[in-house]
Amino acid sequence: MDNKMNNMLNKFIEESGATTKEELNKALQEFMMKYNAGEIEYENTPLDAAYELLDQARNTKSKATAKKLAQEAYEKCSDCFEAILFLANLEQNSIKREKILDDGLEKEKQRLQKEGYFKKDSIGIFYGIFETRPYIRGLYYKALFLLNDGKYKLGRDVCKEILRLNQNDNTGARYLLMATYAILEEEQAMLKLFKKYEENGLEMLFPLMVLYYKQENYQKASDYLSKINKANPEFIKFFKGTMKESMDVLPGHYQKGNSSEVLMYFDNYDFLTDTLPNISDFILKK
Repeated sequence: MDNKMNNMLNKFIEESGATTKEELNKALQEFMMKYNAGEIEYENTPLDAAYELLDQARNTKSKATAKKLAQEAYEKCSDCFEAILFLANLEQNSIKREKILDDGLEKEKQRLQKEGYFKKDSIGIFYGIFETRPYIRGLYYKALFLLNDGKYKLGRDVCKEILRLNQNDNTGARYLLMATYAILEEEQAMLKLFKKYEENGLEMLFPLMVLYYKQENYQKASDYLSKINKANPEFIKFFKGTMKESMDVLPGHYQKGNSSEVLMYFDNYDFLTDTLPNISDFILKK
């Protein structure tokens, strides 16, 4: 759902007077019927205009033009925090990128606090609220940038803040945090996080294997390697050089349990894997 449609829906439901679950469902169905028929009247807001500029920025092939349009979008309406995320991701200089994102996050946090989104009933469900979703994405980018710059403790703290604001963790900050805990060898925090989400994919299991490998607790490391092999047999094949790349997964996506997950991990978590120059010796031996 884009900003314009979200505003149209909120206005329609507010004017309908719906309060109960049944009334809200009925209002939603009526809205979709009228929306698809082009019967909803709506006047563009400055934020809508900003998003239109941002869409142009996303669709242009010129990086300079994209930056210019995104900057214009944010200047037209500072509520368009997506423009800051776009600019930060375009910036190659880490110092400039950090300033763009940090300044934007601070202003966005102040705006959301002023509008009441940091109250108790919103904490924990930020990604489920349209207006706070970009802020969570901004924190995720900040964590990723920090970790790729080797600022592990700062990155760890941002990941923990994401999980505080959004417990369902739609962005996957828990996976970044597991990898960071492995680097910092924070065993108890890692085990607590692993228990909370109860997942057995590569993004959870590999950091645990790494932790015990680094501590030279090779029995526990071997146990987690066995769990990895059970969850994704392609992992060990990757190190043996016998892994066959899956042709069934779209570019930019991955599927748990096959080669695409392995390739995704070594592409996205190189801030961890690059610290393990000899991990293959342990994996192949076991």
